[in-house]
Amino acid sequence: MTRLKNCFQWMEKEGFDALWLEDPTDLFYLTGLSFSAGRLVLENGDATLLVDGRYYEMAKQKAAHFQVVLYEKEGSFHPFKRAKKVAFDSAMLSFDRYQVLKRAFREQEWVPNSCPLKGIRVCKEEQELIALKKAAQLTWQGYQHVLTLLKVGVSETELAWQFERFCRENGASSLAFEPIIAFGENSAYPHYRPQKGCKLKEGEIVLIDVGAVVDRYCGDMTRTAFFGKPNEKLLHLEKLVRKAHDLAFQAARPGVKVGELDQIVHSFFAKEGVESLFPHSLGHGIGLEVHEYPRLRFDGVDKEITLTPGMVFTIEPGLYMPGVGGIRYENTVAVTEDGVENFYAPI
Repeated sequence: MTRLKNCFQWMEKEGFDALWLEDPTDLFYLTGLSFSAGRLVLENGDATLLVDGRYYEMAKQKAAHFQVVLYEKEGSFHPFKRAKKVAFDSAMLSFDRYQVLKRAFREQEWVPNSCPLKGIRVCKEEQELIALKKAAQLTWQGYQHVLTLLKVGVSETELAWQFERFCRENGASSLAFEPIIAFGENSAYPHYRPQKGCKLKEGEIVLIDVGAVVDRYCGDMTRTAFFGKPNEKLLHLEKLVRKAHDLAFQAARPGVKVGELDQIVHSFFAKEGVESLFPHSLGHGIGLEVHEYPRLRFDGVDKEITLTPGMVFTIEPGLYMPGVGGIRYENTVAVTEDGVENFYAPI
């Protein structure tokens, strides 16, 4: 399997004898199977899948490229042959779990490595791109459905539920995140939770940030709609946000650093005198999880990461004016050989 091969190449490059994985998303990525709990050990070209009785028979039948072991408690089976230096996902394992592993396998040196598969998962294969486009299409359809339900008196929670219901009835296995439906002043909170008591009034803005999950892959998009006569201040912010999005979109191409895209938007907003109203990063990677590596921020830890064909991420500039409202415009894009493809184009 190519994905396993990539893991072993990464281990050799980093100088690890073995890799211990427990993140259910990583396990799915490498095995194609879903586990609420399990361990995967990679060492010297071998892949050992440790599962309890709930998953043992399924794994034996479906995990053809793995040695499957019934594993009921830590230390009941020793998966390492000669490995001394073992990498583990320090972003996933708690300190308590780390201590348990050290006690169970005393001969190994346990070396923390945050999200070890992030560099492997960041560039999507063709089937992953297809799934992401399906998720985007259903997300867009769900958004369009929500627009038809806008009326005086409808609540934020009702629209959030209607989006979820539509998506689930049309092929979604779940949602990528709890829908953000925000009316009026509530749209000034970037990560807002819909409220039952907040009902739509004439002349309010409606911010809709939603995502459906199809074939395990996530959709993510944001739009703002004006219900009735638009607020002039928000209309101005909307023009600036759309311009900022287009500047980043046009600049995105292989070889460009993700931090540069965010800096382009910050510079534009600074020129327009509204940079203080942009409190979050420009975007994030997306795939099996709605927030993946890398994070698009000019001063973030991933700022030097360069765009590569197959990378998929969001572009979502926003401006938020407390007491008035907020604007966010978000698309999911994939890096191509000479630019980026918008999964929500031409919409």
